[in-house]
Amino acid sequence: MPRISRSRYPRRHSQWIALAAAFLLIGVNLVRLHLFPDPRVKAQASKQYWAQVPISTSRGGIFDRNGVPLALSVPSESFFIDPAYWDPANASALKGLVGDGELVRFQRSLPGRFVWVRRKVPLEMARAYTAKDIPGLFSLKESARVYPHGQLAAHLLGFCDIDDNGLSGIERAWNNTLFSPQQTRLLARDARGKLLDIVGNSSDEDYTASGNIYLSIDSRIQQILEENLAVGVRDSNATWGAAICIDPNDGAVLGLASYPTFNPNDRGSFKNPEALRNNVIGRIYEPGSTLKPLVMGLAMEEGLVNQSDRFICSGSIRVADHVIRDVKRGGHGVEDPKRVIVNSCNVGMAMVGIRFHVFRFYQGLKLLGMGQRTGIDLAGEEAGLLQPPERWLGVVPANVAIGQGVGVTPVQLVSAIGAIANGGHLLKPYVVKEVRDDKGEVIYRGKRVVKSAVFSPGVAKFLRESMRGVVVEGTGKGANTPLEKVAGKTGTAQVATGGTYQKGHYVASFVGFWPYDSPRYVLLVVIGEPKGGRYYGGELAAPVFKAMVESISLLPKDGKKR
Repeated sequence: MPRISRSRYPRRHSQWIALAAAFLLIGVNLVRLHLFPDPRVKAQASKQYWAQVPISTSRGGIFDRNGVPLALSVPSESFFIDPAYWDPANASALKGLVGDGELVRFQRSLPGRFVWVRRKVPLEMARAYTAKDIPGLFSLKESARVYPHGQLAAHLLGFCDIDDNGLSGIERAWNNTLFSPQQTRLLARDARGKLLDIVGNSSDEDYTASGNIYLSIDSRIQQILEENLAVGVRDSNATWGAAICIDPNDGAVLGLASYPTFNPNDRGSFKNPEALRNNVIGRIYEPGSTLKPLVMGLAMEEGLVNQSDRFICSGSIRVADHVIRDVKRGGHGVEDPKRVIVNSCNVGMAMVGIRFHVFRFYQGLKLLGMGQRTGIDLAGEEAGLLQPPERWLGVVPANVAIGQGVGVTPVQLVSAIGAIANGGHLLKPYVVKEVRDDKGEVIYRGKRVVKSAVFSPGVAKFLRESMRGVVVEGTGKGANTPLEKVAGKTGTAQVATGGTYQKGHYVASFVGFWPYDSPRYVLLVVIGEPKGGRYYGGELAAPVFKAMVESISLLPKDGKKR
């Protein structure tokens, strides 16, 4: 009988102990990893099974005052690649989705786990690529910004970047109202790497904008302004143009046009920086004679001029070491304040200007909104130029009285003339009529805001009468129309560069209001730097004003609230 060594039993016993210890160690590590996971391990596992994918939210819409859609967000598909599952040999399948130059990029290995291919693809086009089921190519739903009427109101609306952040116009100024911040979506990967929505994950509908914006503009008036301004600028071979129409009774902007323009649907039209500039709020120019009624009104309020005063115009006047000349070489002879405005007399207005104490003159122009932003609810407004009173030496008060040496924006000037039309109050202009939530409830409403009381009713009435005379018998006859009883003022100013007036460079303008007896519209037309010999406001801007007025007056009375 063989002998069994006792030493084998302790050896086997120790093996069992070692095996049990190993299992215990594994168990402890599993518990530790579950309760206290290594961040590096967790991140690596997450990359293999999950993906954080950015998605755009849907911006609110922008509509005109009558509900005509001007900017909308529509469904689209955006394509991206997960390089871990992408085969460069499939790059040719992307043809049409990206350009030939871009195609080369996808013919080689790509870094990372997420690479955009193309954003905001129209649904009809997107279906052709989703149907191919190309490994590693995925899509997700996004909203794309579209402007149904192309370049209509382009400067007012503005545009957005690819992530739907507003960059100009209403899109920028009201970005927080229209837009919720970009979200990310958590997606799972299946065995092939295909991304799947997680059950219970937020849907696209959860990411809605906080409001739809209804503008104060009437798209019909807007179109009239844009079309006629473009004709006026082209016919005069001018560099730029601007037009703005407001309701003088509440400050609502009814139309706003700038030329040259662009199409917010076409990124190619963004190449010209001048086309992107909103001349109505961002272009500073000297107002010339359109400032004269305002200066006359300030002088009357100061008690420096009354209606019985007489001014003798011989054709020129020396102020300090400068000579101010009138357009009419022989002068206008004896004029009362009304005739000074009707004739647009430089000599008479220079006499008015030197009657002011410079500080009071400066304060009066500030009261009219000069040298400061109007506060219009748009991004990019300029403040204009108004020198401090300590620099008003020598000829400066006389020059300012004829509209030189001061810089305005079109929105500043039209607002100031609005104070004449409405009886004396400077109002804050606005372009947003109301904001509605997704249930249609009004959560914000634009309203009449009085910034200052500038003119007494009597002075405002006198200025309206004088401006009516400009159209009937003065320099603004080109604006007269049998369809409406209008009043207005012409303006012609040289362009100053670096403090020096440039020979042959002018700005022609006309500003007016109607109906004369109870004004509901104030309209300014500016033609910048025309070429070809004609440059007076009465020649170039007044006929454009007339065409706009007549078209607006012929709009059908459809019962919709203006």
